[in-house]
Parts: sequence; C-alpha cells; structure tokens
Amino acid sequence: MFIVRSRLIALLLASLALAGATRTAEAADVQGSRDHPLVKRYEGSVILRYSSNAFDLYRLPVGPVEGKGAKARFPKGLPLQGRVTRITYLAPVGRSTLEVMKNYEQELSAGGFTSLFAGAHQSLGEGNDNAFTAAAYQGLILPSSGNNGVSLHLAVSRDDRFLAARRSQAGSDVHVAVYAVAAGGLAHYVYTDPVARKGFVSPGRVLVQVDVIEAKPLESRMVTVAANEMARSLTSSGSVALYGILFDSNSAEIKSESTPTLDEIAKLLKTQPALRLLVVGHTDNVGAFEFNVDLSQRRATSVVRALTSRYGIDAKRLTPVGVSFSSPVASNKTEEGRAKNRRVQLVENEPTSSSR
Repeated sequence: MFIVRSRLIALLLASLALAGATRTAEAADVQGSRDHPLVKRYEGSVILRYSSNAFDLYRLPVGPVEGKGAKARFPKGLPLQGRVTRITYLAPVGRSTLEVMKNYEQELSAGGFTSLFAGAHQSLGEGNDNAFTAAAYQGLILPSSGNNGVSLHLAVSRDDRFLAARRSQAGSDVHVAVYAVAAGGLAHYVYTDPVARKGFVSPGRVLVQVDVIEAKPLESRMVTVAANEMARSLTSSGSVALYGILFDSNSAEIKSESTPTLDEIAKLLKTQPALRLLVVGHTDNVGAFEFNVDLSQRRATSVVRALTSRYGIDAKRLTPVGVSFSSPVASNKTEEGRAKNRRVQLVENEPTSSSR
C-alpha cells in the first residue's frame, strides 16, 4: 500500500512538474518574434511562429472557399505584394474563437481598418472538412515542422472564424488577415531554440494566425550594365542578362526608368555596327506558360521597337524572342527568385557559314 501510494505521489509530482514546464514554455514567445506594430495580440497569447519577408506575394481571401480537401480553392482572392509578416499565436486557455475574433475586429476598426470579408465555419467552406484551413493555411496550422525553430502537430476543428481588412492611408494600403481556429485534438508544439521545450495544445485551445501585408513596389537593386560590360559578356559567354528594362505586371510597355539601360544597348550596337542580337524576353512562372510566351514575346518586341525608333538601330540586326519561363536562373518559389527570372537577355546572333 505504501509503495502504491508513493508511486501515486511521484506520478502527481511529475504531472505538476510537466504542467509547470508547459506554463514556462508558454510564457516566452519564440526567439526573434514580435507583435506587428499595427496589430496588437490578444492578451495572454504566446507567439509560436513568426516570419517577416521584405517583399513577397500574398493572395488574400475575400470570399468563401469552394470545394473541400485538396480541391479547396478561393474564387475570390485579392493578389497582393509587399512586406508580408505572418504570426501564429496560441491564445490563453478557456477563450473561444468568437471572443478572440471580436477583440481583433474592435482593434482593427479602432485602427482605421475596413472589413473586406468575414465569416465563421459555415461560410468558409463546404462539408465537414476544414476546407478553409486547407486552402489558406496549409503548412502553417496544419501539420508541419521546421519553421523558425518551432514544430506544430495538430488537427483543427470546425470551430473557425476569419476576417480580412484593409486600411488606406497616405497613399499606401495595409491588409490584415486574422484566422482563429480551435484545436480539434491533443497536439504539441516544440521549441528547439535555444533549448528544447514542449508545450501541449489541448482540444478546443484557440490558435490565431495574423498576417499583415504592407503594399509596396519591389525595390530595384539591379545596377545598369554599361555598354563595355555588355560587350565583354557577349564575348565571353555569348549573352548578357539585363534587369534594367522594366515593365508593369502583365504589361509590355517599357517604363521610363528603363532609359539608362536602353542607352547602353544602343551605345553597344553603334560601336559594333556588325553585331546582331537576339533580344530574348524572360518571365517568372506567375500565370500560364502560353500566356507568358505571348507576354515575353511582346516585351522583347517592345525593346526592339524602342531601339529602332529612338536610337535609329537597323531592325534587321535585332530579333525579338519570347521564351516565357522556360529558362529560369533561380527558383520561382520566392519573390527574390522570380525577380531574377524576369529579365531581358541579349544573345549574340552570328550565324556560321555551315551547320552540323
């Protein structure tokens, strides 16, 4: 009897110790994280994951999801680009998705935000599956690992709510997406930095995903290539990639900021009157391949037209070619990679006397 009682006491002490460790783990946000200055956290919440990219793409749901499971999609989505900050919070025990979301609604309204779309589970997807989570937050709230030193493993319930809002101020738009969902089963998260600590998410515990998208244009960090540098690259490798010829999205109209690069191309062609070039347009993989074939061809044609009309270059020396996203130099999975793939390439076009 004494042995059994001792074991029970030991088990109780161990349980209390684990509970204490869990509370300790929850007391600290993941290292390197912070609240966004425009959106406060729900009181008592803890940051489980955090990321902030200076420039990225984001599709903001502004209408219900259609379909379920792998077929879930958003027929109404607002494509955005700019700084994207994503924060996953764990709300305090005993709070509901309704209470948490009402607080965020009041906070955003007080901050000058206007609602674009809001809904609870019935308006977020079809059937019993949590289609909204699958479509919008796959890899964030569904099982995943290795993000910023934190792993999450949990199933989510049908108790979920979403809000998309926008604030326009001083000519700049800020969009916020808030998604609150209750855990559907026992789950755990693991802090691996600075030391491994485990915490447990009990069924019904609310997780909150807060995404803030601050619209801004991509900063051009590509240096204009001088004519002599173009000549060296053509001699050594037969081609030169140029990032100083700029277009608006889905447009073939050359922007005025492209003039310095066009000046250098014209200088190259005038100093080498026998030089013939392929002017090759490259795009990223946003949109269908065939669409980008046409877009890249029109962009290459615009460059040839600018060189012939503005600088008097003989059109017979220039051949426009559009290759869509068939020849990437970086991964199209990131905005940085997509920016590198959007380019105009000059390729030496000197046919030989015979072919093999």
